[in-house]
Amino acid sequence: MKVLFLAAEATPYIKVGGLGDVAGALPQALRQLGADVKLMLPRHGSIDVKKFGMNKAMDNFPVQLDWRHEACQLMAANNHDFFVENDRFFGSRFKAYGYDDDAVRYVLFARAALESCRLSGWHPDIIHAHDWHSAAAIRLHWSAPNRAGLVFTIHNMAHQGLCANSNWPLLGVYDAQGHLNLMEQAIYASDVITTVSPTYAREIQRREYGFGLDGLLRQRDKRLVGIVNGIDMDIWNPATDPHLPARFDRHHLEGKRKCKMELQRRQGLKVDPDVPLIGVVSRLDDQKGIDLIVQSLGDLWAFSNAQFMVLGSGHEPYENAFRQATYQHGDRMANWIGFNNEVSHLVYAASDIFLMPSSFEPCGISQMIAMRYGALPVVRSTGGLVDTVPDVSRGDGVGYRFDNYDKGAMLHALSRALHDYQNTPLWHQNKQRAMARDFSWDISARRYAEVYHWARELSKR
Repeated sequence: MKVLFLAAEATPYIKVGGLGDVAGALPQALRQLGADVKLMLPRHGSIDVKKFGMNKAMDNFPVQLDWRHEACQLMAANNHDFFVENDRFFGSRFKAYGYDDDAVRYVLFARAALESCRLSGWHPDIIHAHDWHSAAAIRLHWSAPNRAGLVFTIHNMAHQGLCANSNWPLLGVYDAQGHLNLMEQAIYASDVITTVSPTYAREIQRREYGFGLDGLLRQRDKRLVGIVNGIDMDIWNPATDPHLPARFDRHHLEGKRKCKMELQRRQGLKVDPDVPLIGVVSRLDDQKGIDLIVQSLGDLWAFSNAQFMVLGSGHEPYENAFRQATYQHGDRMANWIGFNNEVSHLVYAASDIFLMPSSFEPCGISQMIAMRYGALPVVRSTGGLVDTVPDVSRGDGVGYRFDNYDKGAMLHALSRALHDYQNTPLWHQNKQRAMARDFSWDISARRYAEVYHWARELSKR
């Protein structure tokens, strides 16, 4: 089966968020199942042509864009990863997102991707588009004769590609009324809609999570499927991780204590392998529940002896709050404002508890990595956190969940975790269970393969 896989970002070329991890790993897992997957991205200015050994796969070809044509090129990093090049809209832009003309840029990307396939004679059986940035490809291909099966994956309902009605001509529509919503168009036109966890698939059909599209999603619920993301089990492997000062696995955990002591030493915390260490690796914004964490720091110092380590960047008041807390409680609180890949690996390995109190979370990857490294997650019961973190109150539980989005509920879950931490045999058992969980892409890729076959059948009706 031939699959055109469209996304705005993908590791190792460019990563902004979880979409980059998915678009980097899922095509590889699908290829292992025998699919012919062509990954296509815009060639953002930050993607180094020389570093990735790119060659020109297709020279200047015209792409229609409203009333004009844009010349594009197609670059190839290998036989299956391709990049749409246009200096005005992509090559001269360092970032993937955040420009006033993002809607124009990404419709051009979708049109160029489809046109390059037509010109090369490579006709996909499936077009799989991710989030609003590639959503136009679904809508544009919808009415094509003998069209491909159309699969659209929603990674985050909060970002939909909503733009002024003057942009409708980008899709070849000249008499539409109202704003153009690119995600809405893809949801309407897809054969199958997927999102990144079963719980999130249910949540987005409710008003509080649907961001205005819950009604349309309820209409299409028979075509809506939730598939949990995976993680790269080779990159995130404490037994082989080159970023760690000591390696470990679930049967040999002494290295985890050494990692904790090394983080404590580097960050100026009191060096004590027996004190509980709570870790956070996150974007610092409200979606990730950072407001609850900031509100709770004083309570945490009062009722526990736990240490706290935060790695991330985002909303400036939150960054400053963690800096201030570190200044006042430097033996118990540490921060790394910004991002550092090596430090992130060490935080996962050193932490006993991983805190992730998201207000909403389509899937989440950090909680899976944390469990892989023996850090038991404390999470809010939302989205993919429900699907990946069973509570320890169950026999197979590996984490601590809370329901209400408030400080008291989060602190209660934290207190449960800190209480269990004192029970060494119980904590050790739960930690081993968490580290044994399989978060590889194999299971998810097989589910996507089933979705592709379903979409292909639906497209022929």
